[in-house]
Amino acid sequence: MPDYSFSTLAQLLGANCRTLSFRPEGAVFTTKQQQIYHYTWATFEPRLKHYRGSFFDTLVVSWENQRVRLNGIAKTEVAGLIDDLYFYALTGKEADILELYQQLTQVIERGYIPYSKWIFLQTQLAPWADWLEILPTINKVPAALKLPLARLRFWQQSQVENLDKYNQAVMNKHKQRYKSLFDGLERHPLTEKQRDACIVANDANLVLAGAGCGKTSVMLGRCAYLLESQQATADSILILAFAKDAAQEMKTRLAERLPNAKITVKTFHALALDIIKQVDNERPQVSKLASSDSAKQQFFKQIITTLLLDKDFNALFSEYCYAYVAWLGKLPDDKHDAEVKRLLAGKGGYKKLLSQLVELTMQYKNTLTVTSEQKSNASPDTDFAALTHEIVAILLAHYQHDLDENNEIDFDGMITKASDYVCDGQFSSPWLHILVDEFQDISQARATLVRHLQTQVDDSKLFCVGDDWQAIYQFAGSDIAVTTRFSDYFGITSTLPLDTTFRFNDQISAVASKFVMANPEQMHKQITTHIQAKKACIQVSYYQLSNDHKSSNKQDDAATLWLEKKLTQLAAANKGVNKGAGQQQSVLLLARFNFQLPDSKTLTALSTQYPQLDIKSMTVHSAKGQEADNVIVLAMEAGEHGFPCHKRRHPFALILQPEPSGFPDAEERRLFYVALTRARQQVYLLCNEDKPSTFIEELVAGDYAITIEK
Repeated sequence: MPDYSFSTLAQLLGANCRTLSFRPEGAVFTTKQQQIYHYTWATFEPRLKHYRGSFFDTLVVSWENQRVRLNGIAKTEVAGLIDDLYFYALTGKEADILELYQQLTQVIERGYIPYSKWIFLQTQLAPWADWLEILPTINKVPAALKLPLARLRFWQQSQVENLDKYNQAVMNKHKQRYKSLFDGLERHPLTEKQRDACIVANDANLVLAGAGCGKTSVMLGRCAYLLESQQATADSILILAFAKDAAQEMKTRLAERLPNAKITVKTFHALALDIIKQVDNERPQVSKLASSDSAKQQFFKQIITTLLLDKDFNALFSEYCYAYVAWLGKLPDDKHDAEVKRLLAGKGGYKKLLSQLVELTMQYKNTLTVTSEQKSNASPDTDFAALTHEIVAILLAHYQHDLDENNEIDFDGMITKASDYVCDGQFSSPWLHILVDEFQDISQARATLVRHLQTQVDDSKLFCVGDDWQAIYQFAGSDIAVTTRFSDYFGITSTLPLDTTFRFNDQISAVASKFVMANPEQMHKQITTHIQAKKACIQVSYYQLSNDHKSSNKQDDAATLWLEKKLTQLAAANKGVNKGAGQQQSVLLLARFNFQLPDSKTLTALSTQYPQLDIKSMTVHSAKGQEADNVIVLAMEAGEHGFPCHKRRHPFALILQPEPSGFPDAEERRLFYVALTRARQQVYLLCNEDKPSTFIEELVAGDYAITIEK
């Protein structure tokens, strides 16, 4: 028997459909001419059209591109017919719906839903959009499908905001579940933000950690959480560091906190070396030119000497030397010929010229991009930068030929080669979780290697910890844009702040944060501190040269006298606080350049003179990651070797560098932030009153909580 018979009167009035039967596989229509049509539920489209007539109603139902017009439906039966159509259609699609629901359930059961999985769900649910949109209007839904369809509808109609709320709820649940782990992992319980960072599980995750905010604790916490929650095994985790010391420190901390977990910790170079070795079945031979600056200098010196025997190169190099002398601007025009002759003979300022060419050649090799080539080629042929480009390209060709001829590789070549092996699938990454420390120091080449590792493995998670406020190695190839435009490189990103510092007090934080954020290109962070101070903890201390010192240029004498005065005050204060208990206060002497620091003999004498103090000295760059009770920044003055440094940069180096900041002294400002945030208690800025640093002038003129001593 058919499920529905159209009235004889309707057929007499023109209705063509005689009966309608519902079957598990689809619907069967019989016309009044006894023609039979079969339509499967698989192709049934849920959006039907209902036309109301004076006596009978009409439904237009679609199966893919076929439209079936059902006219002559009694008004009292049309609602029931619609309900039956939907009910049987859903019953016919039950297996597909339950399979889709199972896929959704598998994703949800993992807890945190990464953006890629959410997009995957959206793609899978897209063909069901019409069904899920009209679901609330369907009166008869098979019992087994009510919950699955409701859940599918929720996720099909979800927005990114819904995903974020869901994931935050998952994170909150896991923070409670693993509370004891986060409470006891380190000497102090992890903060809420640190716990969030340990748990977040998007495809790409960037943790912006202010100075002293516990980056290493978060790296350890994440590893511990992944292992305890059974989201990862130790052999599926890779930790990348930039320097051997940093990698060794991480290994030591892991051994202390997670002694049974054999997690892979490598520098980028060590990783590249292992990848190449695995693909080539032999360890690549690293050139001595890569590891020895003196060998590299000697190699290029010999290459230039040989090339000068060639007439064309000799003419080109002579032209370059004239442009170089003119660019230096230290000699009158009538002295240029003589200086160029000295340079061509390897005398005069040749050593400096050679050193600069070597540096530019290696920088050219490691930052060679389409953009830099376009910039270089756009320069006029007689331009100094264009001449440099010609010379450097020739030198690089000989350098590369030497590597190839000896079957050797240099460090940056290792990164590029390893990256290519990952990209083309010759190396298969075993790592599901990739953690990168000090991410703000990454270069374009290293970022490419990380991206290839990230995209090669399905469901991989990239977790990077860094601080764009402490990006200070542009001269070494680092590109802050990889951090500030993180999602452009690695896809949709969860960005989390670590904003509680355990190192310095609120007074230092307020000055340092405001100063670095004067550059609007820096990512905004609101740093809070565990330690509160009652008064300003950054002091600008001026010294003034006497007329004798000015005339004899004995600035160091005046600075040393001031330094001894300050150390005397610190030693006396420490003696009073510790009452002779023998506890030393640490003092870190910092300067923009190494020559501005006390030499080893002077430092030894100061340490002997002030036994109450543990005195160390280093450049601000080398002080990254260091801390002390008190920091004294020397030589805060204006000029070529001032702070900020205003040394003139080679025009070709400017072409090769990443896109420059539009804010003046952007990297120097970040470097000054690093200097300020090495101190736990107090910062002293030593400044020549006759030529103060522009940074000092900004602090004094601005609304900064500092004190001034003259």
